[in-house]
Amino acid sequence: MHEWPSTLDIGELMAGGWRPTPFRQFILKIHSRCDLACKYCYMYEMADSSWQTRPKQMSRETFAATASRIAQHARRHDLADIELILHGGEPLLAGREAIRELVTLVRSAVGPATRTTVGLQTNGTLLDLPYLRLFDELGVRVGVSLDGDETMHDRGRRRANGQGSHADVLRALGLLGSPAFRHLFSGLLCTVDLRNDPIGAYEALLAFDPPAVDFLLPHGNWSAPPPGRTPDTEATPYADWLIPVFDRWYAAPRRPTWVRTFNEIIHGLLGGSSSSEQIGLSPAAMVVVETDGGIEQSDALKSAYPGAPETGLHVARDSFDDVLLLPSIAARQIGESALSPTCRACPVSRVCGGGHYAHRYRSGHGFANPSVYSPDLLRLIGHIKRTVEADLSARSKRQRKGTMNLREHRIAAGTFSELATGGGGTTAVAELSAAQHSKHVLLVRGVLETARASGHPDGAATRRAYDLLATVQRRYPGVVDAVLRHPSVGAWARRTVKMLAAGDGDAAPGQLAALAAAAAIRSGTACEIDVPAVEGVVTLPSLGQAVLPPTVSAATVECGPDDTEITADGIIVRIPRDPRQDAPGWRGLRSLSSEADGMSLHLVIDDLDPYRMPETGNIGGRLTEAETERWQSTLHGAWDLLVRHHRIVAEEVATAITVLTPLVAPARGQSSSSSRETFGCVALSTPPDASSLAVTLTHETQHAKLSALLDLVPLTLPDDGSRYYAPWREDPRPVPGLLQGAYAFLGVAGFWMRQRGLESGEAALRAHAEFFQWREASRLVTGTLLGSGRLTPAGENFTAGMARRLDGWSRESVPARARAMSRERSDDHRARWLLRNG
Repeated sequence: MHEWPSTLDIGELMAGGWRPTPFRQFILKIHSRCDLACKYCYMYEMADSSWQTRPKQMSRETFAATASRIAQHARRHDLADIELILHGGEPLLAGREAIRELVTLVRSAVGPATRTTVGLQTNGTLLDLPYLRLFDELGVRVGVSLDGDETMHDRGRRRANGQGSHADVLRALGLLGSPAFRHLFSGLLCTVDLRNDPIGAYEALLAFDPPAVDFLLPHGNWSAPPPGRTPDTEATPYADWLIPVFDRWYAAPRRPTWVRTFNEIIHGLLGGSSSSEQIGLSPAAMVVVETDGGIEQSDALKSAYPGAPETGLHVARDSFDDVLLLPSIAARQIGESALSPTCRACPVSRVCGGGHYAHRYRSGHGFANPSVYSPDLLRLIGHIKRTVEADLSARSKRQRKGTMNLREHRIAAGTFSELATGGGGTTAVAELSAAQHSKHVLLVRGVLETARASGHPDGAATRRAYDLLATVQRRYPGVVDAVLRHPSVGAWARRTVKMLAAGDGDAAPGQLAALAAAAAIRSGTACEIDVPAVEGVVTLPSLGQAVLPPTVSAATVECGPDDTEITADGIIVRIPRDPRQDAPGWRGLRSLSSEADGMSLHLVIDDLDPYRMPETGNIGGRLTEAETERWQSTLHGAWDLLVRHHRIVAEEVATAITVLTPLVAPARGQSSSSSRETFGCVALSTPPDASSLAVTLTHETQHAKLSALLDLVPLTLPDDGSRYYAPWREDPRPVPGLLQGAYAFLGVAGFWMRQRGLESGEAALRAHAEFFQWREASRLVTGTLLGSGRLTPAGENFTAGMARRLDGWSRESVPARARAMSRERSDDHRARWLLRNG
């Protein structure tokens, strides 16, 4: 009998536009044995017993083959970062030298272009100082399994002779939590045992001040139910256990730790995507390599039936791309399409995502079922939803003194329609810009609250910085608005909130002091505030950088009406009255400006701030004077062209774009990008001429408008793994990326449609060809979007507006030669794409 998902047709999925999501998490089973005999262990106590026939330890040959395959996958998919998880059994049984060799091999094979983070989950019994020194050297973060106090923990986590392990775990946590190694502590994993008191278990975990806690539901399914969970009943014993813990955690004056299940549910309720296989609809991007080199699915599937996680593939002969095309992997990357009819009809399906995949199994039916924990999940999510909604409602009614004010933002139907056709003008862009300002205010407030709730060491300093910012805002609101609108502020704040919530020790909430200092300097407000330095560099957003000795990690800003000094270790850097000017130890943010026909454009050149354009590999360095002059000259020509012949576009550019970040030019052509995190910033390599700069500004302004709109109006459904052809990319694109590209090239097509009348000869022919190419490309993609089934109702209306505009342009006459040139380029692109992607 064929059980689902073996009946999934990969060819049919691919024909329908689905493309696999590459793996980013690689779980390596470096040892298959364990020094404990936990009663609930899926690996040794449930359906699959393949561990008995596998090598105890992963060999050096398998290390090398695995490292090579991971590097191959990272290169093929241009992955910016991957995560390596060392697993078992008990991974510490592998020994220090084996772990050192494996981590070094993988990082060496992957290379510097991809960031490789490494984590390890251990029962803690073997964790000692030599291991911690090794992990400190290699940067390996360590999670420890702990089920509560001694009685609770030793109920399940015992040695084969019946001896408990709690005392050994306490010893290990004492070492891991010490100041020397605290930065390696990633959190605690606690398996829920209904016999244990939930609050007692939670408080026993909190005693170790963990950065994160993961409550794990015992593995089970419809054919082998977990303890206390009777299938086909509405009882909710696990929700009843978790809800008191949630209430204690959520109501705490200072939220003491990040709890993955609770945070993931709240994030999902607020419209976010999941990052865990336990809950949510995000495509699974993890893969397992066994000690013998066999490539497997999630290890938890061992709880379903013998051989459940096996793929039949091996690192010595198969690539991870081969694994991506298996039905069993696709089933965990197609979102709602993988859910049972019962789940699809459930009001919390997008939050729950059907629950853990392993918990859906029923013999004879496969995995196309609700989770065996469905009643518990429904009750838990419902309780969290009601609690969070009540809290948000209460907060909205409170106005705390010193809090920066916000207003509600809505996009009128008429404005929405104008934006859909590619336009909108100054009024629409100003509304979107105002909403982005409010977003930055919320994110900055989020940094404050999350630093407080997580107990971050910089929590008190963050509070002082926020208070200074609020003080300046009350007297000089325009100054604070200008600082908060600086694009890098959004990227820093969003990243910091996420890292604080995840317990990431690299989070930098202290940078809020630099924002406050920048506002004080710009307003002339007297202040003295400590600010962070990274390798001696103090970054003041919207102003520039002070450069101190690289050993400096903190400095003091003293500012008044007439001068500002930044001091550290007896060294003084004085900021000029005009901070745009360079001075000894100070690098100011310079600017470009241009005026044509009464319209001005002012761009700050941000070639310093580390958050100026996240996730961009070809970010440029500090411009020379000659390079700045060249930019200025090209901008004059581009701005004159836009103002005189594309005036509405010029108005939108001037309203939306405030910052230019230089990029390193590619080997051929030019490069440009924008980010949803940095509204107002456009990143560009040096353009060859004014016309190229004008069309690129048009293109990136379209991206900025749509990104800002998406923060107000969801236009696409959660990603289900579907990928589609885009005539401007070499890789298959998800629906959100497809929409972004189509909207940007709608603007480009409009630019060339108008530009045709200004050119003559070969330049006119090129303009006709560009218009035809991007008009047809955008028409093709809007059709794909409207047929994808992955747009919200608002998204369908928006895309239909784009399609109507493009259909209207289809009546524009284009010379036959220009059409032929365009079609030749398009056909060539499609052929290359098919050759590469199939």
